[in-house]
Amino acid sequence: MLLAVLAGYLILVMIAWATRSDLLSAICVVLLVSAVLGPRLRARSRAAWLAWTLLVVGVGTLTVNGHGRMALDLVPLAINLGLAGVFGLSLTGTHTPLIARAIIAIEGRERLAQPRVAGYARSLTLAWTVLFVLQSVAFVWLMWVVLPDLPADARAHAWATTALHVGGYLLPAAFMLVEYAIRRWYLRHIPHAPPRQFFQQLARNWPQLLRDGDAPTPRNP
Repeated sequence: MLLAVLAGYLILVMIAWATRSDLLSAICVVLLVSAVLGPRLRARSRAAWLAWTLLVVGVGTLTVNGHGRMALDLVPLAINLGLAGVFGLSLTGTHTPLIARAIIAIEGRERLAQPRVAGYARSLTLAWTVLFVLQSVAFVWLMWVVLPDLPADARAHAWATTALHVGGYLLPAAFMLVEYAIRRWYLRHIPHAPPRQFFQQLARNWPQLLRDGDAPTPRNP
């Protein structure tokens, strides 16, 4: 479901850029925000509805003033800054590293207690933080240094836009594949779930990643 939503969003983004439509760009942003906040909106969370309203008003204001595509360009940057903050903050103080929370949520606390696992989880959390920070810096450079100096119909402009809206998702996906291979080798002394089962468990138990502390027993299929 998540992959389908992401694929649909990327297709709309490409259409918005091909047509240079501020309105379609704004629609892309609103749809993405609605999808992300959907569970909290359906739960009638006041904070979620306030955030959604403020974001929609902000996007609408930019669109009315002819800057709808700027709102769309800000999405990858906002996502990466947000993820860098979530991963990075989980490494501070007495917080539980985010990858460690994922291990607890998917495989239980006993898995985290096995040799080398906790250290690997902390290092991987740091690696994700660095990746998202570097992507954020790259996006700032693309948006405020590269794109303003390129003609809208130039091929280089199209490549820069693709790097901004597609590369920002492909690089983390490639990172996950490489990390999975490294994990299988580095933690070869313990059994590993097949990728499909791992991601099914992650999708089923992801709310536990938000809990910084003891997690309940993960739910199995």
